[in-house]
Amino acid sequence: MHHRLPAAAALTTSYYAAPQRPDDARRLFDAAAASAGFGARIQVPLRPGRGAGSALILAREWGLVDLDDRLSSAIEVSYEPTWDADSGEFTWRMGLDELHPRGQFNAFLAAAEAAGRGRWTALSEAPLPTCPQVVDVDVPDIVLSRAGWVDGSLHLTVAPVRDEPRRQTEFRIVGARAPGWTLAGPDGATIDGRTDDIVVRVPSVGCELVVRPSDG
Repeated sequence: MHHRLPAAAALTTSYYAAPQRPDDARRLFDAAAASAGFGARIQVPLRPGRGAGSALILAREWGLVDLDDRLSSAIEVSYEPTWDADSGEFTWRMGLDELHPRGQFNAFLAAAEAAGRGRWTALSEAPLPTCPQVVDVDVPDIVLSRAGWVDGSLHLTVAPVRDEPRRQTEFRIVGARAPGWTLAGPDGATIDGRTDDIVVRVPSVGCELVVRPSDG
């Protein structure tokens, strides 16, 4: 059986093919983007779907700056980016007036937020090197909007749904090895652990933290 679909349907196909067959994926993507109307001018509002999100990922993957700018603007206008203050969640409502945001549509748009030149290919080419991990964060009341190792120190941004200075939250860092650790953060922030299982406790307020080896 053959399914007759417009070339625009290949926007997601080219996304999946890009890390393995980049040349073929690019040809497929160019045809799909033209079919979808992602040319010099993009007509808004965009229709709800996965295509714009997957196209934005690939525009950033391949450094297509002009297309990135046009798609980003069209998505902003069309897909209702929304912060829910009660749940602390950010979603795209897609103009669908539904109780719950569409999972697949949001997944591609969220992936595009983390996309960049060559990142999708690098993620697919080989296993990622192991590194220490932050676990047991009190989601959804608390999230970490930043968690990254820079020159041997872990930089974190704590983002609660609402600030509650009298409440403590904690999380662990596993797999980090050093004789000891220090913590730079707000008053009341503490760190406990000397090997590969570190417990960090902080007030439930928006703040910046830096965890570094004691000798760093």
